[in-house]
Amino acid sequence: MKPARDSVTATVEQDRLTRLFSAVLQYRSEAEQDAVVAPERREGEYIGSGDGIATGDCVNGTLHWSLWAGACFYPLVRKGQTVPDGLHLCTMNPVGFIETGDGARIRLDGRGYGLRSPDRYRTRLTLVFGTEDPRYAWLTKVLGLVQGEFDEKAGRATWEGYVPAPANMTRQPAPTPASGEK
Repeated sequence: MKPARDSVTATVEQDRLTRLFSAVLQYRSEAEQDAVVAPERREGEYIGSGDGIATGDCVNGTLHWSLWAGACFYPLVRKGQTVPDGLHLCTMNPVGFIETGDGARIRLDGRGYGLRSPDRYRTRLTLVFGTEDPRYAWLTKVLGLVQGEFDEKAGRATWEGYVPAPANMTRQPAPTPASGEK
């Protein structure tokens, strides 16, 4: 019988992370009727919705998202109200989808935290995926991890998304920017 440590080591080595995508997300609307998914079963206060571009070795496309959050200062910041200095932790629940450059639609549902300081807003999320496209079915069997930052003044977030490297990962062409984007 092999020691338990061997199976743990094998699992860790098997689950080495690879970059799924880098994304730049821009807030576009504070109106809940613009949410990309229904608000039922969402945790926290509706913060807003937007879009962005995801680029990577295995997923490229246009990202459409909405965010619900708990104990979040961002609505106060948007209204020009003063918020306390120091660290502040909020919950984040982004949902949405990526329309890939090759015609697939990948749903994402996230849970995580944002840590706001006077200098920056750091985010860490876990993502689950859904798709009916067989080319991306492998995503439905893994958890994604996102680390990012949020610029309150610009209403822009940057995400780096990671997943365990699948055996059948394929490279995908980069998306064509929407009109007016560079």
